[in-house]
Amino acid sequence: MRDFVTCLEFLTRLRFSNRTDWHDDDFSRSVPCFPLVGLVMGLFMGVVNYGLCYLHTPDLMRAVMLVLAELVIIGALMYDGFMDTSDGVFSARDRDRMLEIMKDSHVGSNAVIALVCLVLLKVAAYTTIDAAKLTYVLVAVYVCTRTFMVPYIVNYPYARKTGIGHMFKAYAKPIYTYIAFALCLAIVYACGLPYLYTGVGAFCICQGIARFLCGQLGGLTGDTYGFLTECGVVAYLLLAVYIV
Repeated sequence: MRDFVTCLEFLTRLRFSNRTDWHDDDFSRSVPCFPLVGLVMGLFMGVVNYGLCYLHTPDLMRAVMLVLAELVIIGALMYDGFMDTSDGVFSARDRDRMLEIMKDSHVGSNAVIALVCLVLLKVAAYTTIDAAKLTYVLVAVYVCTRTFMVPYIVNYPYARKTGIGHMFKAYAKPIYTYIAFALCLAIVYACGLPYLYTGVGAFCICQGIARFLCGQLGGLTGDTYGFLTECGVVAYLLLAVYIV
């Protein structure tokens, strides 16, 4: 339970403890809990979508409200990583300069453009997918994309010597990947096979992006975890338009 709470408090705005003595092994042990935290996120977003449908909210307004609900409860941690990575990787600089740009607190034009495209794609998908099916899609997409974070942490080299992402990787074990994917498969299969097929497609796309980032940066970082997660969300949603 402690590891689950650690993961939940890091990946969302929810707080259940007043702990201040966080250690690297605390974060590393929480890695197998990522799918369960994704389930909490997905259930919350699914309930919001169901409630908005019950109130007969127009599709566009419902889509925007879903984006706002994500920011309020889940937070903007993944968005922050997405923007930082966009600024660095799309700067067309050398590897060291890319990593330096990603650490810069200032927001560049690449980050702004990428974020606008990201939100527009989410809104477009939310308005296109059948409202009733979207509830299940939301559960599946958050479970899948948070599960995908586990192989990023466990199986890819880390591009920096320190950082928030390094805390998760420091003591992470290969078995965590198997545990996380077993949980993910069980949860998403309960939603239905089309949602599982969509997850497989999104995972393949994300693996390709992860390899690209490794080639550019020499490994992954905490920021790229966020970038990959948001890319995974969009990939899942766009595939769901055609598969679900």
